[in-house]
Amino acid sequence: MKTVLADRYVLEHEIARGAVGVVWRAFDRITGEWVAVKVLREELRGESEIFESFRAEAEILRTIDHPGVVGVKDFIVTETLCAVVLEFIEGLDLREHLRLHGPLPAAEAALRCASAAETLAAIHRSGYRHSDVKPGNLMLHGTEGVKFVDFGIARAAASRTAPSHGTPEYIAPEVASGDSASTGVDNYALGLVLYEALTAHSAYRGGSITDVVERHLTRIPVKPAAVDRDLWQVVEMLLSLDPAARGDLDAVAAELRRLAPRLSRQATAPIEPELREREATRSFDYMPVTPHAPEVQGIAALMAAESEPAESPRRGRFLIAALGLVAVAAAAVWAVAALTGPDDRNAEDTADPSEEAVTSAPAESSADPTDPGSSESASPDGESASPQGAESESPDPGEESTGMSGSEGESGGSTEGGSDDDSPGSDLIGSPMPTSDIGRDSR
Repeated sequence: MKTVLADRYVLEHEIARGAVGVVWRAFDRITGEWVAVKVLREELRGESEIFESFRAEAEILRTIDHPGVVGVKDFIVTETLCAVVLEFIEGLDLREHLRLHGPLPAAEAALRCASAAETLAAIHRSGYRHSDVKPGNLMLHGTEGVKFVDFGIARAAASRTAPSHGTPEYIAPEVASGDSASTGVDNYALGLVLYEALTAHSAYRGGSITDVVERHLTRIPVKPAAVDRDLWQVVEMLLSLDPAARGDLDAVAAELRRLAPRLSRQATAPIEPELREREATRSFDYMPVTPHAPEVQGIAALMAAESEPAESPRRGRFLIAALGLVAVAAAAVWAVAALTGPDDRNAEDTADPSEEAVTSAPAESSADPTDPGSSESASPDGESASPQGAESESPDPGEESTGMSGSEGESGGSTEGGSDDDSPGSDLIGSPMPTSDIGRDSR
Protein backbone atom coordinates (compact mmCIF):
# COMPACT_ATOMS: atom_id res chain seq x y z
CA MET A 1 0.00 0.00 0.00
CA LYS A 2 1.34 3.40 -0.99
CA THR A 3 1.93 6.12 1.59
CA VAL A 4 -0.15 9.31 1.27
CA LEU A 5 1.04 12.53 2.95
CA ALA A 6 -1.44 15.21 4.04
CA ASP A 7 -4.13 13.21 2.21
CA ARG A 8 -2.67 14.64 -0.99
CA TYR A 9 0.82 13.45 -1.97
CA VAL A 10 1.08 9.79 -2.98
CA LEU A 11 4.66 8.54 -2.55
CA GLU A 12 5.52 6.44 -5.60
CA HIS A 13 9.18 5.45 -5.23
CA GLU A 14 12.40 6.60 -3.60
CA ILE A 15 14.76 8.46 -5.92
CA ALA A 16 17.51 9.77 -3.63
CA ARG A 17 18.83 9.25 -0.13
CA GLY A 18 21.22 11.32 1.96
CA ALA A 19 22.38 11.61 5.55
CA VAL A 20 19.50 13.93 6.47
CA GLY A 21 16.63 13.19 4.14
CA VAL A 22 15.07 10.76 1.67
CA VAL A 23 13.63 12.09 -1.58
CA TRP A 24 10.55 10.49 -3.12
CA ARG A 25 8.83 10.95 -6.43
CA ALA A 26 5.18 11.61 -5.56
CA PHE A 27 1.89 12.37 -7.25
CA ASP A 28 -0.13 15.42 -6.25
CA ARG A 29 -3.79 14.37 -6.22
CA ILE A 30 -5.02 17.96 -6.36
CA THR A 31 -2.93 19.39 -9.20
CA GLY A 32 -2.30 16.12 -11.05
CA GLU A 33 1.43 16.91 -11.17
CA TRP A 34 4.49 14.98 -10.17
CA VAL A 35 6.40 16.45 -7.24
CA ALA A 36 9.48 15.58 -5.22
CA VAL A 37 8.99 15.06 -1.49
CA LYS A 38 12.05 15.32 0.75
CA VAL A 39 11.33 13.57 4.04
CA LEU A 40 13.48 14.06 7.15
CA ARG A 41 14.91 10.72 8.24
CA GLU A 42 12.93 9.19 11.09
CA GLU A 43 15.90 8.81 13.44
CA LEU A 44 16.67 12.55 13.16
CA ARG A 45 13.23 13.96 13.96
CA GLY A 46 14.16 14.47 17.60
CA GLU A 47 17.33 16.42 16.75
CA SER A 48 16.24 20.05 17.17
CA GLU A 49 19.22 21.53 15.31
CA ILE A 50 18.72 19.26 12.30
CA PHE A 51 14.98 19.89 12.32
CA GLU A 52 15.53 23.66 12.30
CA SER A 53 18.01 23.33 9.43
CA PHE A 54 15.48 21.25 7.50
CA ARG A 55 12.76 23.81 8.13
CA ALA A 56 15.13 26.67 7.21
CA GLU A 57 15.79 25.10 3.81
CA ALA A 58 12.08 25.21 3.02
CA GLU A 59 11.88 28.86 4.14
CA ILE A 60 14.90 29.84 2.02
CA LEU A 61 13.44 28.16 -1.04
CA ARG A 62 10.12 29.89 -0.42
CA THR A 63 11.88 33.26 -0.14
CA ILE A 64 13.88 32.94 -3.37
CA ASP A 65 11.46 33.22 -6.27
CA HIS A 66 13.67 32.65 -9.30
CA PRO A 67 13.40 30.32 -12.33
CA GLY A 68 16.90 29.04 -11.63
CA VAL A 69 15.93 27.74 -8.17
CA VAL A 70 13.83 24.63 -7.55
CA GLY A 71 10.38 25.70 -6.38
CA VAL A 72 8.97 24.75 -2.98
CA LYS A 73 5.27 23.81 -2.94
CA ASP A 74 4.47 22.71 0.59
CA PHE A 75 5.92 22.04 4.02
CA ILE A 76 4.41 19.25 6.14
CA VAL A 77 4.99 18.78 9.87
CA THR A 78 3.16 16.21 11.99
CA GLU A 79 3.98 14.30 15.17
CA THR A 80 5.65 11.59 13.11
CA LEU A 81 6.74 13.33 9.93
CA CYS A 82 8.61 16.35 8.59
CA ALA A 83 8.71 16.85 4.81
CA VAL A 84 9.15 19.53 2.18
CA VAL A 85 7.38 19.23 -1.17
CA LEU A 86 9.40 20.49 -4.13
CA GLU A 87 9.08 21.02 -7.84
CA PHE A 88 9.96 17.81 -9.69
CA ILE A 89 12.60 18.25 -12.40
CA GLU A 90 12.97 15.60 -15.08
CA GLY A 91 16.38 14.69 -16.39
CA LEU A 92 19.96 14.57 -15.15
CA ASP A 93 21.98 16.73 -12.87
CA LEU A 94 25.24 18.09 -14.32
CA ARG A 95 27.40 15.56 -12.45
CA GLU A 96 25.55 12.57 -13.88
CA HIS A 97 25.53 14.08 -17.37
CA LEU A 98 29.31 14.54 -17.28
CA ARG A 99 29.80 11.02 -15.99
CA LEU A 100 27.64 9.48 -18.66
CA HIS A 101 28.39 11.69 -21.66
CA GLY A 102 31.69 13.48 -20.97
CA PRO A 103 32.40 17.23 -21.17
CA LEU A 104 29.88 19.75 -22.43
CA PRO A 105 30.72 21.64 -25.62
CA ALA A 106 32.40 24.93 -24.66
CA ALA A 107 29.46 27.01 -25.91
CA GLU A 108 26.95 24.99 -23.86
CA ALA A 109 29.19 25.05 -20.78
CA ALA A 110 29.43 28.85 -21.02
CA LEU A 111 25.66 29.28 -21.37
CA ARG A 112 24.74 26.90 -18.55
CA CYS A 113 27.29 28.47 -16.22
CA ALA A 114 26.02 31.93 -17.22
CA SER A 115 22.57 30.76 -16.10
CA ALA A 116 24.11 29.51 -12.84
CA ALA A 117 25.90 32.84 -12.29
CA GLU A 118 22.67 34.81 -12.82
CA THR A 119 20.83 32.56 -10.36
CA LEU A 120 23.57 32.86 -7.73
CA ALA A 121 23.49 36.65 -8.12
CA ALA A 122 19.73 36.56 -7.45
CA ILE A 123 20.25 34.29 -4.43
CA HIS A 124 22.80 36.73 -3.03
CA ARG A 125 20.45 39.68 -3.60
CA SER A 126 17.80 37.76 -1.66
CA GLY A 127 20.16 37.74 1.30
CA TYR A 128 21.56 34.20 1.11
CA ARG A 129 24.51 32.23 -0.18
CA HIS A 130 24.11 28.66 -1.42
CA SER A 131 27.36 27.35 0.14
CA ASP A 132 27.26 23.99 -1.70
CA VAL A 133 27.56 24.81 -5.40
CA LYS A 134 28.67 21.68 -7.29
CA PRO A 135 27.60 19.74 -10.41
CA GLY A 136 25.46 17.36 -8.34
CA ASN A 137 23.31 20.27 -7.12
CA LEU A 138 22.67 21.68 -10.59
CA MET A 139 19.86 20.09 -12.57
CA LEU A 140 20.11 20.58 -16.33
CA HIS A 141 17.10 22.55 -17.51
CA GLY A 142 16.27 23.13 -21.17
CA THR A 143 19.11 23.48 -23.67
CA GLU A 144 21.01 26.25 -21.89
CA GLY A 145 19.87 26.54 -18.27
CA VAL A 146 20.27 24.93 -14.86
CA LYS A 147 18.26 24.84 -11.64
CA PHE A 148 19.83 24.96 -8.20
CA VAL A 149 18.67 22.33 -5.72
CA ASP A 150 19.52 21.31 -2.17
CA PHE A 151 19.81 24.41 0.00
CA GLY A 152 20.44 22.29 3.08
CA ILE A 153 23.55 24.23 4.13
CA ALA A 154 22.60 27.63 2.71
CA ARG A 155 23.42 30.59 4.94
CA ALA A 156 22.41 34.21 5.27
CA ALA A 157 24.72 36.25 3.04
CA ALA A 158 25.76 38.44 5.97
CA SER A 159 26.80 35.44 8.03
CA ARG A 160 30.56 35.03 8.31
CA THR A 161 30.42 31.45 9.57
CA ALA A 162 31.21 28.55 7.28
CA PRO A 163 28.88 25.56 7.03
CA SER A 164 29.85 22.55 9.10
CA HIS A 165 29.55 20.13 6.18
CA GLY A 166 29.61 20.09 2.39
CA THR A 167 31.94 18.81 -0.33
CA PRO A 168 35.73 19.34 -0.01
CA GLU A 169 36.37 19.46 -3.76
CA TYR A 170 34.40 22.70 -4.13
CA ILE A 171 35.18 24.61 -0.93
CA ALA A 172 36.78 28.04 -1.16
CA PRO A 173 40.36 28.50 0.12
CA GLU A 174 39.28 30.88 2.89
CA VAL A 175 36.89 28.25 4.26
CA ALA A 176 39.55 25.55 3.95
CA SER A 177 41.96 27.67 5.98
CA GLY A 178 39.37 28.36 8.70
CA ASP A 179 38.72 32.02 7.86
CA SER A 180 35.30 33.66 7.63
CA ALA A 181 33.05 32.93 4.66
CA SER A 182 31.24 35.28 2.29
CA THR A 183 29.20 35.08 -0.89
CA GLY A 184 32.56 34.71 -2.67
CA VAL A 185 32.50 31.00 -1.77
CA ASP A 186 29.78 30.54 -4.38
CA ASN A 187 31.84 32.36 -7.04
CA TYR A 188 34.79 30.07 -6.35
CA ALA A 189 32.69 26.91 -6.58
CA LEU A 190 31.14 28.16 -9.83
CA GLY A 191 34.64 28.44 -11.30
CA LEU A 192 35.23 24.78 -10.45
CA VAL A 193 31.85 23.83 -11.95
CA LEU A 194 32.82 25.61 -15.19
CA TYR A 195 36.17 23.80 -15.21
CA GLU A 196 34.44 20.46 -14.67
CA ALA A 197 31.84 21.16 -17.37
CA LEU A 198 34.70 21.70 -19.85
CA THR A 199 36.78 18.68 -18.80
CA ALA A 200 34.40 16.19 -17.09
CA HIS A 201 36.90 15.93 -14.24
CA SER A 202 36.96 17.54 -10.80
CA ALA A 203 40.04 19.77 -10.54
CA TYR A 204 40.98 18.90 -6.96
CA ARG A 205 39.75 15.33 -6.46
CA GLY A 206 42.07 12.64 -5.19
CA GLY A 207 43.87 11.76 -1.98
CA SER A 208 42.89 12.49 1.58
CA ILE A 209 40.75 15.34 2.88
CA THR A 210 43.93 17.13 3.95
CA ASP A 211 45.42 16.74 0.47
CA VAL A 212 42.32 18.16 -1.19
CA VAL A 213 42.19 21.16 1.16
CA GLU A 214 45.90 21.92 0.72
CA ARG A 215 45.56 21.95 -3.05
CA HIS A 216 42.83 24.61 -2.86
CA LEU A 217 45.24 26.85 -0.97
CA THR A 218 48.39 26.31 -3.00
CA ARG A 219 47.52 25.00 -6.48
CA ILE A 220 45.40 26.10 -9.43
CA PRO A 221 44.42 24.21 -12.60
CA VAL A 222 46.49 24.61 -15.76
CA LYS A 223 44.61 25.72 -18.87
CA PRO A 224 43.85 22.70 -21.07
CA ALA A 225 44.99 23.18 -24.66
CA ALA A 226 41.43 22.70 -25.94
CA VAL A 227 39.93 25.50 -23.81
CA ASP A 228 39.49 28.98 -25.28
CA ARG A 229 41.87 31.55 -23.75
CA ASP A 230 39.17 34.15 -22.99
CA LEU A 231 36.92 31.53 -21.44
CA TRP A 232 39.84 30.35 -19.30
CA GLN A 233 40.34 33.88 -17.98
CA VAL A 234 36.83 33.65 -16.49
CA VAL A 235 37.75 30.36 -14.81
CA GLU A 236 40.95 31.82 -13.34
CA MET A 237 39.21 34.95 -12.09
CA LEU A 238 36.57 32.89 -10.27
CA LEU A 239 39.33 30.77 -8.70
CA SER A 240 41.21 33.75 -7.25
CA LEU A 241 42.42 33.43 -3.66
CA ASP A 242 40.99 36.84 -2.80
CA PRO A 243 37.16 36.62 -2.58
CA ALA A 244 36.91 40.27 -3.68
CA ALA A 245 38.81 39.46 -6.90
CA ARG A 246 36.33 36.81 -8.07
CA GLY A 247 34.20 39.28 -9.96
CA ASP A 248 30.57 40.36 -9.98
CA LEU A 249 28.34 37.42 -10.90
CA ASP A 250 26.10 39.44 -13.20
CA ALA A 251 29.22 40.62 -15.07
CA VAL A 252 30.52 37.02 -15.17
CA ALA A 253 27.23 35.89 -16.71
CA ALA A 254 27.35 38.69 -19.29
CA GLU A 255 30.92 37.76 -20.27
CA LEU A 256 30.05 34.08 -20.64
CA ARG A 257 27.09 34.94 -22.85
CA ARG A 258 29.28 37.26 -24.92
CA LEU A 259 31.82 34.49 -25.50
CA ALA A 260 29.35 31.67 -26.17
CA PRO A 261 28.53 32.41 -29.87
CA ARG A 262 32.14 32.00 -30.96
CA LEU A 263 32.95 28.98 -28.80
CA SER A 264 33.02 25.40 -30.07
CA ARG A 265 29.80 23.39 -30.18
CA GLN A 266 31.72 20.12 -30.32
CA ALA A 267 32.59 18.41 -27.04
CA THR A 268 36.11 17.19 -26.37
CA ALA A 269 37.09 13.91 -24.75
CA PRO A 270 37.47 14.00 -20.95
CA ILE A 271 40.59 15.91 -19.90
CA GLU A 272 42.67 14.87 -16.91
CA PRO A 273 43.35 17.81 -14.54
CA GLU A 274 46.82 19.29 -14.25
CA LEU A 275 47.71 21.70 -11.43
CA ARG A 276 50.42 24.32 -10.98
CA GLU A 277 51.55 26.38 -8.03
CA ARG A 278 49.52 29.49 -7.33
CA GLU A 279 51.31 32.76 -8.00
CA ALA A 280 50.76 33.81 -4.38
CA THR A 281 49.97 31.79 -1.28
CA ARG A 282 49.61 34.57 1.29
CA SER A 283 46.13 35.18 2.60
CA PHE A 284 44.33 37.35 0.08
CA ASP A 285 47.02 40.01 -0.46
CA TYR A 286 47.64 39.58 -4.16
CA MET A 287 46.36 40.38 -7.62
CA PRO A 288 43.99 37.93 -9.43
CA VAL A 289 45.73 35.16 -11.36
CA THR A 290 44.57 36.70 -14.63
CA PRO A 291 43.79 40.44 -14.16
CA HIS A 292 41.98 42.51 -16.74
CA ALA A 293 44.14 44.16 -19.44
CA PRO A 294 44.54 47.57 -17.71
CA GLU A 295 45.60 45.80 -14.53
CA VAL A 296 48.13 43.70 -16.45
CA GLN A 297 49.69 46.88 -17.90
CA GLY A 298 49.82 48.47 -14.45
CA ILE A 299 51.48 45.41 -12.95
CA ALA A 300 54.04 45.28 -15.78
CA ALA A 301 54.94 48.94 -15.27
CA LEU A 302 55.25 48.44 -11.53
CA MET A 303 57.47 45.37 -11.95
CA ALA A 304 59.70 47.24 -14.41
CA ALA A 305 60.10 50.14 -11.99
CA GLU A 306 60.83 47.85 -9.04
CA SER A 307 63.45 45.87 -11.01
CA GLU A 308 65.66 48.98 -11.53
CA PRO A 309 68.24 50.05 -8.93
CA ALA A 310 67.00 52.57 -6.40
CA GLU A 311 69.00 55.45 -7.87
CA SER A 312 68.36 54.67 -11.56
CA PRO A 313 65.32 56.98 -12.08
CA ARG A 314 67.19 60.01 -10.65
CA ARG A 315 70.40 59.18 -12.53
CA GLY A 316 68.38 58.78 -15.74
CA ARG A 317 66.88 62.24 -15.32
CA PHE A 318 70.31 63.80 -14.64
CA LEU A 319 71.76 62.08 -17.72
CA ILE A 320 68.98 63.33 -19.97
CA ALA A 321 69.32 66.86 -18.60
CA ALA A 322 73.11 66.83 -19.11
CA LEU A 323 72.77 65.61 -22.67
CA GLY A 324 70.24 68.34 -23.33
CA LEU A 325 72.60 71.05 -22.00
CA VAL A 326 75.48 69.68 -24.12
CA ALA A 327 73.26 69.72 -27.20
CA VAL A 328 72.13 73.33 -26.54
CA ALA A 329 75.72 74.48 -25.96
CA ALA A 330 76.92 72.79 -29.13
CA ALA A 331 74.10 74.37 -31.11
CA ALA A 332 75.00 77.80 -29.71
CA VAL A 333 78.68 77.41 -30.65
CA TRP A 334 77.71 76.35 -34.13
CA ALA A 335 75.39 79.34 -34.54
CA VAL A 336 78.03 81.83 -33.36
CA ALA A 337 80.60 80.28 -35.65
CA ALA A 338 78.25 80.49 -38.60
CA LEU A 339 77.50 84.19 -37.93
CA THR A 340 81.11 85.22 -37.44
CA GLY A 341 82.30 83.36 -40.52
CA PRO A 342 84.70 80.72 -39.19
CA ASP A 343 87.46 79.33 -41.37
CA ASP A 344 87.14 75.85 -42.87
CA ARG A 345 89.40 74.25 -40.25
CA ASN A 346 87.18 75.34 -37.33
CA ALA A 347 84.03 74.27 -39.18
CA GLU A 348 85.42 70.77 -39.61
CA ASP A 349 86.16 70.53 -35.86
CA THR A 350 82.56 71.38 -34.84
CA ALA A 351 80.69 68.40 -33.33
CA ASP A 352 77.27 67.36 -34.60
CA PRO A 353 74.90 67.55 -31.60
CA SER A 354 72.39 65.19 -33.20
CA GLU A 355 74.96 62.39 -33.42
CA GLU A 356 75.86 62.76 -29.75
CA ALA A 357 72.23 62.65 -28.70
CA VAL A 358 71.53 59.52 -30.73
CA THR A 359 74.55 57.56 -29.56
CA SER A 360 73.84 58.49 -25.94
CA ALA A 361 70.24 57.19 -25.94
CA PRO A 362 69.81 53.88 -24.08
CA ALA A 363 68.51 50.90 -26.03
CA GLU A 364 65.05 49.65 -25.23
CA SER A 365 63.94 46.07 -25.14
CA SER A 366 60.70 44.28 -24.44
CA ALA A 367 59.69 40.73 -23.97
CA ASP A 368 56.27 39.22 -24.29
CA PRO A 369 55.16 37.09 -21.37
CA THR A 370 54.68 33.47 -22.24
CA ASP A 371 51.70 31.36 -21.39
CA PRO A 372 52.70 28.06 -19.84
CA GLY A 373 51.58 25.27 -22.08
CA SER A 374 49.52 22.39 -20.94
CA SER A 375 48.88 18.95 -22.23
CA GLU A 376 45.53 17.29 -22.67
CA SER A 377 44.68 13.76 -21.79
CA ALA A 378 41.68 12.54 -23.69
CA SER A 379 40.98 9.29 -21.91
CA PRO A 380 37.37 8.55 -20.89
CA ASP A 381 36.65 7.69 -17.31
CA GLY A 382 36.30 4.06 -16.55
CA GLU A 383 33.36 4.29 -14.13
CA SER A 384 30.22 2.37 -14.99
CA ALA A 385 27.28 4.52 -16.02
CA SER A 386 24.20 4.94 -13.88
CA PRO A 387 21.19 7.27 -14.18
CA GLN A 388 20.87 10.44 -12.20
CA GLY A 389 19.14 11.07 -8.97
CA ALA A 390 20.48 8.64 -6.39
CA GLU A 391 22.25 9.46 -3.18
CA SER A 392 24.28 6.86 -1.35
CA GLU A 393 26.20 6.66 1.85
CA SER A 394 29.63 8.21 2.02
CA PRO A 395 32.63 5.83 1.96
CA ASP A 396 35.38 5.56 4.48
CA PRO A 397 37.01 9.03 4.70
CA GLY A 398 40.41 7.43 4.44
CA GLU A 399 39.78 6.12 0.93
CA GLU A 400 41.25 7.97 -2.03
CA SER A 401 38.98 9.35 -4.71
CA THR A 402 39.75 9.73 -8.39
CA GLY A 403 37.98 9.98 -11.71
CA MET A 404 35.11 12.03 -13.00
CA SER A 405 32.63 13.80 -10.77
CA GLY A 406 29.91 11.26 -10.22
CA SER A 407 28.61 8.44 -8.08
CA GLU A 408 26.76 5.26 -8.70
CA GLY A 409 23.26 4.84 -7.37
CA GLU A 410 19.61 4.15 -8.06
CA SER A 411 17.80 5.44 -11.11
CA GLY A 412 15.12 8.08 -11.28
CA GLY A 413 14.57 11.83 -11.53
CA SER A 414 15.35 14.13 -8.64
CA THR A 415 15.23 17.70 -7.50
CA GLU A 416 18.63 17.37 -5.91
CA GLY A 417 21.94 15.82 -6.87
CA GLY A 418 23.27 12.76 -5.17
CA SER A 419 26.22 12.83 -2.83
CA ASP A 420 29.67 12.76 -4.31
CA ASP A 421 30.29 9.43 -2.69
CA ASP A 422 33.49 8.76 -4.52
CA SER A 423 35.13 11.88 -3.15
CA PRO A 424 37.02 11.71 0.15
CA GLY A 425 34.47 12.19 2.94
CA SER A 426 31.89 14.08 0.90
CA ASP A 427 31.35 16.65 3.63
CA LEU A 428 32.78 20.11 3.91
CA ILE A 429 35.39 20.99 6.21
CA GLY A 430 34.43 23.64 8.62
CA SER A 431 36.67 25.74 10.81
CA PRO A 432 39.14 24.38 11.75
CA MET A 433 39.57 21.52 9.26
CA PRO A 434 39.25 18.05 10.75
CA THR A 435 41.97 15.58 9.99
CA SER A 436 40.13 12.38 10.81
CA ASP A 437 36.43 11.55 10.60
CA ILE A 438 34.21 13.77 8.50
CA GLY A 439 30.43 14.00 8.76
CA ARG A 440 28.08 12.77 6.15
CA ASP A 441 26.40 14.80 3.42
CA SER A 442 23.73 17.20 4.61
CA ARG A 443 21.06 15.89 2.38
